[in-house]
Amino acid sequence: MADVSALKSGDLLGGMGLGGGGFNIGTLGTILIWVFVALLIVGAIAGVLIFVLTKKSYKLKIWIFGRVGGVPMLKTIDMGKMVSFGMAGDKLMKLKKLKKFFPPPRIQMGKDIYWFYEREDGEYINFSLTDIDDLQKKAGAYYVDTDMRMQRLGIEKNLRERLQKQTFFEKYGSTIAGVIFVIMVTISLVVLFSKLSEVASALDTAGGNVGAMANAVEQFYLKRVGGEAPSDTGSGLVPALAFLIFRRKKWLHKS
Repeated sequence: MADVSALKSGDLLGGMGLGGGGFNIGTLGTILIWVFVALLIVGAIAGVLIFVLTKKSYKLKIWIFGRVGGVPMLKTIDMGKMVSFGMAGDKLMKLKKLKKFFPPPRIQMGKDIYWFYEREDGEYINFSLTDIDDLQKKAGAYYVDTDMRMQRLGIEKNLRERLQKQTFFEKYGSTIAGVIFVIMVTISLVVLFSKLSEVASALDTAGGNVGAMANAVEQFYLKRVGGEAPSDTGSGLVPALAFLIFRRKKWLHKS
């Protein structure tokens, strides 16, 4: 109880940096700085979320054509989204940069791509390309002009020879690589076949050494144990257990 009664208002304010009933400017400044930093962080996060959601909602690509200097051409590319109006589920398309509302387009030129043409009276018309093949057929135009095709091929060949000269390795690199590969394989085969005789002679020598070792073991068995030597197992070698058998018989004689 004494400790609780000792917490006076002046001591409490002093612990908070407001002792003596006056404000501590340093503490107040620190609090304001932290509040400002928190507001900046929250504002940045909110701005990023708004940007991402807005960009995701405007997913329709609107290409707007019109006359520029008396020539029809592409004027701008805008982004759009569908917006619902009223209670009946009616929708309009809202453009992001132009801040205009268009009726829902019906002619699609690609995935989420729509073309509009701005007429002289300011109306925007949703349109598509004209079938060039159909127009040429109706006009009786020939698709293939032999003279023009031959001239184009000749021009292409001259340009390739003059402007796109191939280096020696670009022209013959694959051939040289193939020849080098064939030579390396041939040399490897020659070396391999030349060493086969040496390998065969080494194997023959090793076989003779093994046979001599088997005979030595057999003679050792006959001298020390006596009797008939144990037969081999079909591999041409006396079993290596002969020495162990000899040790076992010697131990039995001692016992």
